[in-house]
Amino acid sequence: MAKQTAMMKQYLRIKAEHRDLILFFQLGDFYETFFEDAELTARELDIALTKREDTPMAGVPIKRATPYINQLLKKGYKVAICDQVQDVDEAKGIVERDVVRIITPGTVLEDELLERGHNNYIAAIWIDEENSGLAYADLSTGEFRATELPTSALKNELLRLQPSELLLPKGVPSRPELNTNGNRIAFTEVEPSSFRIQHLLDQFQIISLEGLGLSELSGRSAAGLLAYLRETQKESLRHLNPPKAYSIAAQMGLDPFTQRNLELLEEIRGGSSRATLFTVLNQTVTGMGERLLRRWILTPLLDHAEIEQRLDVVQFFVEESLERGELRQLLSRIFDLERLAARLGANRVNPRDMLSLRQSLERLPDLTEKLTQWRSQNSIAKFEEYARALENVVLDELRELLTRAIREDAPLELKEGNIFREGFHQELDALKAQERMYKQKILEIENRERERTGITTLKVGYNTVFGYYLEVSKAAVKRVPPDYHRKQTLTNAERYITPELKEYEEKILAALERSQKLEYELFCQLREQAASKIGEIQQLAQVIAELDLFASLAEVAHVNHFSRPQFTEGHEMSIKNGRHPVVEGLLASGEFVPNDLEMKEKEFLIVLTGPNMSGKSTYLRQIALICLLAQLGSFVPADSVTLPIVDKIFTRVGASDMLASGYSTFMVEMLETANILNNATDHSLIILDEMGRGTSTFDGVSIAWAVAEHLATKICAKILFATHYHELTKLAERLPGIKNMHVQVKEYGNQVIFLHKVAEGASEGSYGVHVARLAGLPDEVTKKADEVLQKILQNNPLDAMGELRSKDPKFLKQMTLFQSEEHPVVQALKKLDVNTLTPLEALEILSKLKKEM
Repeated sequence: MAKQTAMMKQYLRIKAEHRDLILFFQLGDFYETFFEDAELTARELDIALTKREDTPMAGVPIKRATPYINQLLKKGYKVAICDQVQDVDEAKGIVERDVVRIITPGTVLEDELLERGHNNYIAAIWIDEENSGLAYADLSTGEFRATELPTSALKNELLRLQPSELLLPKGVPSRPELNTNGNRIAFTEVEPSSFRIQHLLDQFQIISLEGLGLSELSGRSAAGLLAYLRETQKESLRHLNPPKAYSIAAQMGLDPFTQRNLELLEEIRGGSSRATLFTVLNQTVTGMGERLLRRWILTPLLDHAEIEQRLDVVQFFVEESLERGELRQLLSRIFDLERLAARLGANRVNPRDMLSLRQSLERLPDLTEKLTQWRSQNSIAKFEEYARALENVVLDELRELLTRAIREDAPLELKEGNIFREGFHQELDALKAQERMYKQKILEIENRERERTGITTLKVGYNTVFGYYLEVSKAAVKRVPPDYHRKQTLTNAERYITPELKEYEEKILAALERSQKLEYELFCQLREQAASKIGEIQQLAQVIAELDLFASLAEVAHVNHFSRPQFTEGHEMSIKNGRHPVVEGLLASGEFVPNDLEMKEKEFLIVLTGPNMSGKSTYLRQIALICLLAQLGSFVPADSVTLPIVDKIFTRVGASDMLASGYSTFMVEMLETANILNNATDHSLIILDEMGRGTSTFDGVSIAWAVAEHLATKICAKILFATHYHELTKLAERLPGIKNMHVQVKEYGNQVIFLHKVAEGASEGSYGVHVARLAGLPDEVTKKADEVLQKILQNNPLDAMGELRSKDPKFLKQMTLFQSEEHPVVQALKKLDVNTLTPLEALEILSKLKKEM
């Protein structure tokens, strides 16, 4: 092996301290990687792998490093940035280098690495047997929250947050299964000592967790997260807010199945956000408002008073369209203050950021004036809250300072200079004047030399290699005076320098160097003054985000004719002319058929029957979305709505995601059903769109009947059950609190017209053969299907539960299952813990259940 150079020894020493990271090692204008890092980087980034003295190397230009780093982060890698921390001219021997930052998937600050409307969360967990601590933060906004929750609920909460990175103490026996919907989460194991609560107390200068409202478990998780952020950032975390305690019990429960089935943020198929609730509601004009909308959609409220406060603001902006329009126009000229404040706190703002801050603060007086006016004219609690918040935001001096300081054409890079306005700093102005004067002297040299030599094409130029020069065409070279010194030969010209030209060049460069150094110092001072106001900037950002979101909800309500929901302390539900907000938006105006829902206090289950393609699934989902929108604080797509406060929404709809994971359709149904039976309460809303597919008809009907009966009589939630098992319509005759509804159709000969209108009573048939005909099946196939159907209907052994035509002893045995107070299938499903069940165990349980039936 060749003798190691001083630089390579330096590299190996630094790499030894960061073994698990890809080390980007600055060499001049490039970040280089070596050895295994080089081979990995070349492979993952598709860049050239070279060798120097048998040492593998791969590098990227520093100015274009960001997209390469982003590729590595998306693949779950972590990158240590090792910069030259000493001026090359001042170095005695090898230049000093050090890791200035560690970039991981959860610790990104750069705008170009972040999505405008998405939070980039990093989370940490401290797991106990019964309960666990969970903390999460968005380093790019300063948000920091923590909670204690049942360990069984940990997975669902993490799936709601979708963190880019998850920290676990070393030695945790198993990792949560979180890699869903194509998201790759980076797991990072950290030493248990990092979870010492003292880290938290020191950072926020408090003496106990009580000052933050945290328990020991939530405090441990927050401490572990904080320690990791300190280690990776190598800078102050002054923009990181103290962790705010929260409880999952204060928000509507939306498990991952429900989030997917209702297509809140992503479509079920393809993961697109085009046809989602988020897309319908998102008329925000700031990144802050867009991110807040995502959070609110997944955390509807349970507190009635808080819901009404939100609805008051939405109603104000619905009714005051002029005020809404002016506010939206005002907010659209404000930059992303949350992320700007974060970069400010991490000392990573550039001159263009400071210009954006100045331009945003220039909107503050107009916003304050509007809030003052709204508060004086209305008794809306939120306006009072915002006005008080802005009274504590004293940013006039900072705004005036930035106005005096920053040029309108401020550069992106600090090194470029030309940041400050003329008149801001006397010494800087003098240096700039010197620079201009010397440049003018060089122009005078150009004119003088043209006259002296008679070479009319002579011109002065500049490049970074030779500095200033005089360029003469080949044809005029004979007239060049002897005091010119040739510096460079080109195809059609020669370049020369003179002592006078070099003298002024040195003066220009000296003035430029002094001015750039002074500008750097002045910028650092300005940055510190702005950073001292981070808390107030973040407070302003929070007000702007909420106002933006309320104006967006009002805009959507106004355009789509939504109405304000009413709430009842009882359990009745009433919806007049309800619509599906997403489906309606995809259809031409007036095409969507609205529908009603009436469920009295003691009505618990609606069995919904009707043909395929008639709109049953749309109807079920629209009821769930209306409930969710109401508790989010939004107006709803209906003429009028009266609802109870729903604690959880459950949906048993599709199986596509889990089918891709190797589960059968029936297994997916049973796992989702077990989740509902184990977690639903009498305040829940349950949507069941078919059940019992993927198994025999008798098994399917039996399970569907047992589950429906249990939910309606034992849990007493509000349940809407769409089914093709017409046998289930007999439930309404046997039990109170159950009623039948159907989607209407009209028959004209062999033709069936879907009316998409829901009415009381059971459907007369499913019209499956007709749907097959619409799908294009050959006539001979559909005719044969019709013949078979008629024969089956004439000899149907499933006429009604408890009214058997068939004397088949196997069937009789199956029917006796329903004589017990609680069906064994239900008992078995209730005992399942789907959060801990392995696929193999689930299959074994399913096999056992089928044998017993």
